[in-house]
Amino acid sequence: MPTLTAIEEHRAQTKLLARSLKPTEVYQWLIRQGYFPESYVLPPCFKVVDAPKIAKAYFSTTKRGTKFTPTRTECTKVHFPKSEFTDRTFGIMHPHIHNDIAFHISRNWKSIVDALFPRDSCVTAYSFPIPIAKRAPGRLGNLRSGRMIYEFIDMTDDDLVSIAYRYTHLVKADIKNFYPSIYTHSIAWALHGKSKVRKPANMHNYKLLGNRLDKLFQNANDGCTNGLPIGPVVSDIAAEIIAASVDRELTKQIRSSGIDCVAVRFKDDYRILTKSENDARAIIKALQASLKTYNLELSDEKTKIATLPSGLFREWVSRYHALHPQKQPSYTWKQFRELYIGVIDIDRLCPGTGVIDRFLADIVSKDGKLKLQIEERNLERAISMLLMLGSLRVKASPKIMGILESLLRSPFGLTHRESIVSYLEEFLRRIAQEEERNKYLISWLVYFLVSNGLYSTLANKPKLKDPITRSISSSRPIVFSKIADFKVFQGCRASSKGITMLEHLDVFNPPESV
Repeated sequence: MPTLTAIEEHRAQTKLLARSLKPTEVYQWLIRQGYFPESYVLPPCFKVVDAPKIAKAYFSTTKRGTKFTPTRTECTKVHFPKSEFTDRTFGIMHPHIHNDIAFHISRNWKSIVDALFPRDSCVTAYSFPIPIAKRAPGRLGNLRSGRMIYEFIDMTDDDLVSIAYRYTHLVKADIKNFYPSIYTHSIAWALHGKSKVRKPANMHNYKLLGNRLDKLFQNANDGCTNGLPIGPVVSDIAAEIIAASVDRELTKQIRSSGIDCVAVRFKDDYRILTKSENDARAIIKALQASLKTYNLELSDEKTKIATLPSGLFREWVSRYHALHPQKQPSYTWKQFRELYIGVIDIDRLCPGTGVIDRFLADIVSKDGKLKLQIEERNLERAISMLLMLGSLRVKASPKIMGILESLLRSPFGLTHRESIVSYLEEFLRRIAQEEERNKYLISWLVYFLVSNGLYSTLANKPKLKDPITRSISSSRPIVFSKIADFKVFQGCRASSKGITMLEHLDVFNPPESV
C-alpha cells in the first residue's frame, strides 16, 4: 500500500476526528461558540450567555413534509472595513433560525461529514469549520475554526513545499464574492444532487435535509435566495458543503483529462500544483466550469499562475524575519521605533498581509504585558503610533485596544490613567463625527472605555445611532434582546471581569507560523 503524503494524511485524519464528534456536542458548540463572528469582529460583550441545554427545534414541517414555514427574519449587519472604499458585511442571525440550522446539521452530522469529505474528490480542504484536535478525539475546542488559517499556512510552507519538487507550476485561485454569491438552493444540490432536488416531487419535499437548510437560510436573510450570512459557523458549514461539491466536479474534469496535480483549498482559496503551464491553464478552465454548476465564478484579479518555487513562500515573512530575527523580552523606545518604521515599510511593500499583526504579537508577552518601556515623555507618542497602525490595518484595531488595556492596567498606566483617557477621548470625539464610516473602530474603543469604567468619566459622550455601538455604550442589548431561551449579550463590565481584550483576541500567543 503506497505511503500517504502529509496532505492525504491531513484529510483522512480530519474526517476521522470529525466523524467521532457527538451530535449533541456539535449542536451546543454551534449555538454557543459558533453564533457570533470571529473574535476580531465584535467585542467580548457579544456572547451567548443562555441557550437551550437540550437540542430542540423551533420550526417543524407539516403536511407530511411538504410545508415548512420558519419565521422570516433579517440579519443584524456588522460592517467591517476591508479598504477605504469597501466593507465586508457580517451577519448576526435571529437566534431561533440559527438554532434550527444548528439542530438539523447536528442531527445529520455523519451525513454532513461525508458531504464535507467526498470520496470521489482529489481536493484536500484545510477549512473544516469546527475546531477539532488530534489530542482530544471526539471533543471540540473553544477557539473558532478561523484559527485553521494558520494550519493552511503551515501546510503551504511545509506539506505543499515538501512535494513541490515534483511539479513546475502553482495555480492560485479564489472564488469571487463566495458567501454573498451562494445560491441557497445549491445547498440541497450539493447534498442530494441537482437532478434529484429538481424533480417536481422533491422541490418542496422538506424531508430532505438540504431543502430544510435552504429554507432556513433564506428566512434568516429576509427570504433572499442569494447569499449566506458571513460569520456564523453554520454558514461556514453550508459553504464548505457547496465548495466540496465543486471539488467533486473539478476532480471529474481533472481525471478525465489525465492531468497530474495536487489540489488543496482553504474556504474559497485554491492552491494547485501542476507539471506544466498548459496543465495550469487547463485546471483554471476546469475550475471555472465546475463553479458555474453552482452559479459561482472565479475572481480574475486573484487567479494567478506562478513558476515554482515562486508563489510558495510569503515575502513579508522573510522581510520581517530579516528585520526582527528574534523576539525580545523587552524593547527600549528606540528599538520599538525602529521596528515600527520597518514594519510600516514592509506593509507598504506587501499590503494586506499579517506583518502588523505579527509586530503587535511580538511586543506583548504571553501573559498579556506590553514589552515596551514607556515613560511619561513618550506615552502620547506610543498611543499615537499604535492608533496609526489601526488606520493601516483596520483588522488590527481591536488588538491595539487590547494592548492599550494592558497598558492601562499596568502600574505605569494606573498612575497615568487621566492622560491615557484624555488621548482616547479626543480620538473618539474625532472618529464619532463619522459614525457610519468608523463604527467598527468606535465599537471597540467604546467597549474599552465602558468595560474599564472610563466611559462615564468622559466630558462629552458621542450620540451613537448604530445598534451595535449603542448596545456597547449603554451596556444593554439592543439587538435580539427579548428572544425566548436565548441571551446573546453580556454587560461590558461583567465581560471584562471574565476575559481581557487580549485573551478574547488571543493576540499574545498566536501560532509560530503567523
